[in-house]
Amino acid sequence: MEKIKNTLLFIALAYALPLAFRIELLLHYKVLLLIATAVTIFLTQPGFAKGEAKTHRADDRNSVFAILLLSLLATALPVAEWAYLHPERHHNHWLAIGLLIIAAGTGIRIWAIQTLGRFFTATVQIQDGHQLIQDGPFRLVRHPSYLGALLTAVGSAVLLESWWSLPVAVALMMAAYYLRITAEEQALLRNFGPAYREYQRKSRRLIPGIW
Repeated sequence: MEKIKNTLLFIALAYALPLAFRIELLLHYKVLLLIATAVTIFLTQPGFAKGEAKTHRADDRNSVFAILLLSLLATALPVAEWAYLHPERHHNHWLAIGLLIIAAGTGIRIWAIQTLGRFFTATVQIQDGHQLIQDGPFRLVRHPSYLGALLTAVGSAVLLESWWSLPVAVALMMAAYYLRITAEEQALLRNFGPAYREYQRKSRRLIPGIW
């Protein structure tokens, strides 16, 4: 139930609110595609409750709230630009490329969540019997679920051809995940020590071959 509530709240804030003065655009096929993507992502990951952030604040450092806020802005801004600054909203020049990027990002995120299993959580936390996972997408980067979310945000802006909002969305997502990755890696280093340092040495955080 918590998962469904979170999904509906995100849709309301990321899509319905930016389109408040163009509410008919909620039924535009591009917006429906993006809503379907958001629903898929939310329903394939664990739900988040407020108490979870309080319980794990020492490790999480409130990074979950930074992710929620900044990813919300990164989603809403391209929608608002498309709705109010694009007089011709039916162009499909970048539709296929945007959909491909969204599909890749969503697929990578779901793959990462399934690979982690019960160790994937909304907040940074070390569980009983926690394991250092290096299989599947974790062979590519240390935080593939965040890479997937970043690609999905990029693909959404490309699909909408919101070129002014695209770099802003990327900057917002990178800021959110910089905070989260910093907190997460400190917790993993405390728990796994040399094993995680070795994993850091041979892999990148978020972008293969770059960072």
